[in-house]
Amino acid sequence: MRIRHSKSFLKAAKIITAIGYSLCLGSITSFIAMNIISGKNPTIEFLYWQRMFVNPIMNFVTMPGIWLFLFENIGMFLILEEKRKRSITVLLILSFLVVANAQIIIIPFAKRVSYLAVQQFQASEFLHEFVINKTIEDTCGGINSLFLLVYLAIYVLNMPKIEMLKKLQLLNF
Repeated sequence: MRIRHSKSFLKAAKIITAIGYSLCLGSITSFIAMNIISGKNPTIEFLYWQRMFVNPIMNFVTMPGIWLFLFENIGMFLILEEKRKRSITVLLILSFLVVANAQIIIIPFAKRVSYLAVQQFQASEFLHEFVINKTIEDTCGGINSLFLLVYLAIYVLNMPKIEMLKKLQLLNF
């Protein structure tokens, strides 16, 4: 597949990728902050309150962010087809992993954890199933954090090379 590109399209793709990345990392950071605030022994009321924030953040920040992030990485991959480097392929794979982990594991577990938080709050007792599901949700969120940090490291280490090639006019943008 051949896609025509221009400097403005490439800049727009980079900006949208940065927005998607920021939304992903920002939502994960907010979840980490809430977990830190909760301390080692959070109350049932706090866990219920926390889930009232998690669901909207997940629906309006995380989900749009991961899809923006993925679509623009696909766009960059297709645009740079002749000049594609291994690093761009790795970035695309990492973006697929972030989306897959979020859509297949984290979001379903987050919905389950929120449901259990309501049950827990109504029963006024801790549910073992809540802890198990929340641990899986948090662990997979940590894995996505790792994917995003690796993505950033690869991007920062490799994109100056592409910028240098453009300056030398070896890439026709």
